Amino acid sequence: MKISISGLAASGKSSLAKELAKFFELEFYSAGKIFREIAEEKNLDLETLSKIADPAIDELVDKKTQEICLIKEKFVIEGRLAIYFCPNSYKIFLTASQEVRAQRLAFRENLNFSQALEMIIERDKNDLERYKKIYGIENYDEEMKKLADLVIDNSLITLEETFELAKKKILAVYKK
Repeated sequence: MKISISGLAASGKSSLAKELAKFFELEFYSAGKIFREIAEEKNLDLETLSKIADPAIDELVDKKTQEICLIKEKFVIEGRLAIYFCPNSYKIFLTASQEVRAQRLAFRENLNFSQALEMIIERDKNDLERYKKIYGIENYDEEMKKLADLVIDNSLITLEETFELAKKKILAVYKK
């Protein structure tokens, strides 16, 4: 069983991936963790690496994501482009409004809402510009939705509801 999960920052990718990995007893991988490992190797903090992120760093994260998808047989991987790089997986795309994602980020990072919203807007802008430049992805949401087996807007539902929906769909596919 191979499951990939994509979505923008604070869309719930990691939370859902961890729950699915635990339930299905699969290995959990995170593009964010790969990025953090690169930052550590370069003796940089995440914010600095994000600001100086060049195509070579993106390509390194993406290459490692692709390797996991090709080599491993049982896993859940999450990352903004995980479903793009894991075509032979069950692909889930999570969406949520900028405001909801900012609330999540504020809670997670102990920020006020305005700071978190500003960070979300800036991060989305930078990420989407890179995806367009490096991969030719013109409209991230629409292109990811086309790739996905399941699209969940979790703006108004809980993690538990998101998990139950994903679990039900995955079980239906893998029981065939």
